[in-house]
Amino acid sequence: MSAPTHQGLYRNTPLVAGGLLGAIALLIGGIAAALQIATTGDELLPLIFGTLGAFVLTFAICMLAALRRHRWTIEPEAVLIEERPLVPLTGRRRTRRVPFAEIAALSNVQNAADDLLALTTRVGERFVLPPGLAPGKGLIRPPDQEGLTGFAAQLQTAMKAAGYAALPMTDGLGFWNRPAGLALLGATLVLSLGLAGITLWGLWEGATVRHRSGEAAAILVMLPVGVGWMLRRAWRRRRSVMRAMQGSPVASG
Repeated sequence: MSAPTHQGLYRNTPLVAGGLLGAIALLIGGIAAALQIATTGDELLPLIFGTLGAFVLTFAICMLAALRRHRWTIEPEAVLIEERPLVPLTGRRRTRRVPFAEIAALSNVQNAADDLLALTTRVGERFVLPPGLAPGKGLIRPPDQEGLTGFAAQLQTAMKAAGYAALPMTDGLGFWNRPAGLALLGATLVLSLGLAGITLWGLWEGATVRHRSGEAAAILVMLPVGVGWMLRRAWRRRRSVMRAMQGSPVASG
């Protein structure tokens, strides 16, 4: 009988969001510097193109480095954790065999729109397992959260069979539920509102919209809705977890 295994594509959304904001700051700063340095149009154009190239390169590197493949395998006395970058040379590999006796907590944490399974060891190491894709055809499929929940139940069963207490699943705080993540989401929301406002102003002034540019304009206009939903979801999870911590026997004692 093969050992229970689960793997999924982990998206480091804090790296993507931070890379996007950093690339935009680089773009704005580069254009401002080019306008100060260049004295003629012939000097300005190469500087603008160079700044655009730096913007695209910076964001592309962050996007590629953010994609990682995580795989967990349940063994009789431990869980084998393997992490590697999806694109070679964009990150380091990590392999750990965590004995059941060293597992301190199992929790659900948010990562943008996904819920991850998080494992915390007694020495403070933390590992996360993303959901796979739901069964079906095509590359664009929803995350299989039920499959991830089932794997967590298998891990609890294996711990109990090995003579250890089956740790309960609790809701935990991820990056987006902490002050730094909430601040980053807030900054992204402000930026998206500005982009949406500029887009609507351009449409109001009679900017020509072709098929492709119309799709891009629609995405920019609706972007604040998606970011606002993520911010609301992250804040509600934080409030829920903090209330649970305050009402727990450990916190009250």
